[in-house]
Order: sequence, then structure tokens, then C-alpha cells
Amino acid sequence: MKFGVLRKKQKVLSAHDRATMVAFFACFFAFLYHAAAFVTFGILRIYPLFISNIFSVSLFLGLCILIPKAKSYVLMYTMASIEVIYHQIMAEYLLGSYTCFHYFIFLLGLLPFLVFEDDFKYSIPFTIITTAIFLVLCGINFKSRFILSPDILFAFRMVNTFVGFLMIVIVLFVYIIVVYHFERELKSHNDNLENEIRLAAFIQQNFYRHDNLKFDGWDLAYYSRPLAGVSGDLYDFYETKNGTEGLGIFDVSGHGISSGLVTMLVKNIIQQEFSLQEDNELWEIVNTINERVIAEKGKIQNYMTGILIRISKNTLELVNAGHPYPIVYRKNPGKCTVLERASEFAGGTIGIAGFPTFFYSQFVDFSEGDEIILFTDGISDIADSDGKRFIATKLPEIIEENSNLPSGDQVKLITRALKEFQEGKEITDDMTVIILKRR
Repeated sequence: MKFGVLRKKQKVLSAHDRATMVAFFACFFAFLYHAAAFVTFGILRIYPLFISNIFSVSLFLGLCILIPKAKSYVLMYTMASIEVIYHQIMAEYLLGSYTCFHYFIFLLGLLPFLVFEDDFKYSIPFTIITTAIFLVLCGINFKSRFILSPDILFAFRMVNTFVGFLMIVIVLFVYIIVVYHFERELKSHNDNLENEIRLAAFIQQNFYRHDNLKFDGWDLAYYSRPLAGVSGDLYDFYETKNGTEGLGIFDVSGHGISSGLVTMLVKNIIQQEFSLQEDNELWEIVNTINERVIAEKGKIQNYMTGILIRISKNTLELVNAGHPYPIVYRKNPGKCTVLERASEFAGGTIGIAGFPTFFYSQFVDFSEGDEIILFTDGISDIADSDGKRFIATKLPEIIEENSNLPSGDQVKLITRALKEFQEGKEITDDMTVIILKRR
């Protein structure tokens, strides 16, 4: 049995462990009480209660043995409740209401909320039934059927009152200690987890680090903010022997460490295939990337959407794998539009085995001052209280009004507008935006 409060190295990790602690201590004290009652009634020659306590002692001893191995305490608690109700009513009937045996029935109505964890469908009926029996007994005045001195009856009254109160205090004390221990262990676990997340985020940020990144004839800026330290968004820039020639933005399903680890796996795959297949069209490269991701991530369920771009002077070759379509700004006529699909059959995501994919290469020419704005769904899904989406209203407005500024300044304006647009709401997804502007 797990007694976290009694063993330094033992940890109480669940509500069931806490219920086990309370159930065991309650049955253990019930066993001691009935053992003492067995001896007392034998000395006083009150044989009906002497005999009934033989059964009671056996029952609670058996429950103490079974409790550590049980998955549920409903049946055990029902058996104990029937015994206690029957035994205390019989004791009060034989010795009189003055002895206060019915207080233990009241105690039965308190314990289910601790023993049955959070399962109120059992706790509430137990409490209602035992409380009703307790109230009925409070209105009945039994006279003692045995000739006993007033001192003995008074002693019964004091012992029962004291023991009942003591059991309530001890059970609550044990429960409080166990909960305190559990919360302390949980805090320690959370602190360790936060440290691991910070370390993972640091490693990921350094893994994504890009120094002295330049695109011949292009101005580049980007912004990325993870939801939980480690990001499921992947943005990267690719080189061949001829220099930096491409970029990508991808969004792995899920959040946190699992999706962050998948981005690190996928990053290497994309870099390798982009460099090795520089003579192939981009849609062929994405097909190979999809096959490798499916094979190398094994049973991991995460998939991803994304856009891969290859730069050739003033032309971008683009493949969209189920990702939000980017916005293109044209200096002439000074308007933003959503980039059209490469084909009505284009579609599919990366990393889902058996899922049909149709990747197409799309070639888009850019003139001086033209821009392409790429983003993940952490940005495309943002909407205000009226349901108006950021990328449909505010983002085009920022680009059109500030097209004369460098892409870095435009990204700063976008991030500032995002905070205002959300009206103080917490972010619910990783957010990444990339602006590529033709100089």
C-alpha cells in the first residue's frame, strides 16, 4: 500500500491513492473500536452486542486487508455501512439513546466524499440515507434494556462522543496531510516539467537560428511566438551549392513538446531533400518529404501543413500542402489579394499514411515592391468579437498602408496589431508570420 505521508520516498500520485489512505485509516480505527467494544461487552455480559462485535471485528479486519488492492470502494463501503447502521441501532436499542451510538451513523455520511474520490453519484445517496437515519434516531428516545449503573452509561456516552469526534478529526487530518503531500509533489513535478520545456525551447530556438541570412534581390523578415515554450510552427530557409534559394513555413498538429520534437525531425528531412533535389520540381520534393516523414516518425500521430518556396530571381515556385493560402501584395495597383490555388485538385497534408495527396508547383512572378505574406493558422484563425478575421481585415490594411516600409518594420506593426486585435485574449496556438518583399 502507498503511504506517501509515512514513507519519504513513496509518492501519492492520484485521487485513488488519497481515497485508499482515508478508507484504510477509517477501517483501521473501526477495527480498533469494535475490538475494544467486543472486550467491554464481554466483561459487562451484554451478550447480543458481544456476539455482534465478533462479526464486526472480522469484517473490518478483512476490509483493512482488501483495501490496498481494491480498485473501487463502493461495495466495501456499502458492507461497512450496513454493519455500522445495524450495529449502532442495535446498541442504542439495547443500551438507550443516552449512549449516543447513532453519532457513528452521522460519520458515515461524511466519509463517502473522501472515499469515493469525485464520484458524487455514490457519495450523495450515501450521505442522504445515513443523514436521514441519523435524524430519525435523534427523534427517538430508547430506554436501556440492561440494568447498568449511570456511570457506565455516562462512560458509553462520553466514549462514543469523543471517538466519533476524534475519528472525524483524524480522517480529515490524514486527508489534509495527503493532499498537501500530493500538491507538493505535483508542484515539484510541474517545476521540473517547466524547466524541461524551457530547455527544449532553448534548444529549438538555437536549432532554428539563422545568421547572416540574405536573399539576393529580396527583403525578408519573420516573427514567431510559441504557445507553450516549444513551438509546433516550423519556419526555415534552405541552401544549395548556389546559395540560399528557398524558404518554408509549416505547422505541426498539436502543441508543446511533442509537436516541437516533430518539427526538429521534419526540419532535417526538408533541408536534405531541398538540397539533394535541386533539379526536380518542387512538388516532387514535397512528395518525397511526405513519404519520408510518414516513414521516419513511425507511430507518432502528428501531421503537418505547410508551404515550401524556391526562389529563382523574381519568380517564386510554391507548393502548398494544406496550409492557409498566403497573401500577395502588388505595388501596382497597391492591393492585397489571397494567392489562388495552383489547381482545383491541389490538396493534402504531410505525414498522414494512406491519405491521398495532390501537390502542385505554382509559379508566381514578382516586381519591385511586391510582397508575399505567409502565416500559420495561429494567425489566420484569429477573429475579433464580431467574427471578423485578422487576415481578412487588419493584415491587408497594414500592408497596403505601409508598403513603403522594410519588411522588418511591417512585421513589427503586424505583431503590435495582433495584440490589439485580440483585445487582451490569451493566444490559443503558435503564431508565425513571414514577409518576403521584392526589392
